[in-house]
Amino acid sequence: MPADHTPRFRTTVIDADPRDGYWVHAVDIDGDGRMDLVASGLTHGEVVWYQNPSWQRRTIATMDKPVALDSADLTGDGRPDLVICHDYGNCMFNCGPRDGKISWLQNPTAADSDGQWRQRPIADLVATHRVRVGRFTGDHLQVAALPVVGPEGGAAGVAAPVRTMIYDRPDDVAGDGPWAGKEIDAASFRIIHGVVARPLPGTPRPDRDSFLLASAEGLTWLGYGDDGRWRHHRLGTGVAPQRSHEFPEHEFSGSGNLAVGTVGGQEYALILAVEPFHGDTLAVYLRPPGALDFTTPWQRRELEVFPRPDDTHDAVAHHVVAADFDGDGDDEFLVALRGPEPVQGVMYYKFDAAGQVVVRERVTTDSVARIAVADFTGDGRLDFVTTSYDTVGYYEVDDPRIALHVNDFGTPAGAQAPPGGDG
Repeated sequence: MPADHTPRFRTTVIDADPRDGYWVHAVDIDGDGRMDLVASGLTHGEVVWYQNPSWQRRTIATMDKPVALDSADLTGDGRPDLVICHDYGNCMFNCGPRDGKISWLQNPTAADSDGQWRQRPIADLVATHRVRVGRFTGDHLQVAALPVVGPEGGAAGVAAPVRTMIYDRPDDVAGDGPWAGKEIDAASFRIIHGVVARPLPGTPRPDRDSFLLASAEGLTWLGYGDDGRWRHHRLGTGVAPQRSHEFPEHEFSGSGNLAVGTVGGQEYALILAVEPFHGDTLAVYLRPPGALDFTTPWQRRELEVFPRPDDTHDAVAHHVVAADFDGDGDDEFLVALRGPEPVQGVMYYKFDAAGQVVVRERVTTDSVARIAVADFTGDGRLDFVTTSYDTVGYYEVDDPRIALHVNDFGTPAGAQAPPGGDG
């Protein structure tokens, strides 16, 4: 049966009063084969597990300003543990030298679904804003930490290069000491806000995880070479510096978020980027003709600029994901719009092989900070979950919520969801 390209999603509210809104992550916490949900926010600091299918809420931990998280089985017991960055400071413009911690939370559900999660330290790193778990330099698990501003913190840190680090999972992972870390780069990137991490074909080591980054410099591939050195190649430079109305003392350039997908039957054919940081511009990047290559620039085309919603706020797109929602083998792209109206909700885009839009629909209308993609119902079709952007002192909504949007149109194809930390 041919895929239906007209998107239809049925919305169910998972939590009508989450008290927070920033991060949401799909992961099978209890090992029952159903994709659960982990959510967190910067205001109250609760890290919460919602168990599929009842969506029973359990508090995993309470931290000071948890920002981003990723999941992996660090202990070898078959259950995914969580890696999380927290104690972030007041905001990215006011991070102090002691702000920025990375911890991991041990999953107790192999013994008890209601067991207590134990928090253990990994490292301190100023302004860590994204974390990813993978095998970046060898066969062992590692945690990559990517700050949003430089180690100076404060206003100076916003304009300074960030210090990206990688930490090796120790043999005694249950120990209480910090993990050994090595610097990836401390000179090449400012304001890293979007990260894709996975094994990428056409790179020096396609058997290892490497990165696609969205930063003030634009879009960049970053990976580890056979010579033991980290290398990076610029794929695009994004937008020129532009002043933010919400942060008038700052200009932002380059790119802010990204997703890469299969289009026209070709893997890694197209990147959809939000530009710049907390930006209003969507740009399409088409990979160069010929063999897949992350060493040369991709062709950029501006797709659209969202209008300013009012005199107070910028138009802010905050997250992008790529996944095959209609089941035809190509990926579609979802863009999270923070709000307020009319620049709010989730935009759905489908592209042809030339990178032209063939479907453009607003499929949800509530404020959205991030999107988690998975087959939450077990019917072979990819669904998605949204969390509102609700952070006291920056952007708040009247009715924050976490909602499940069930796929009612795609062909069941068992398509793979993107890693939860991507975007």
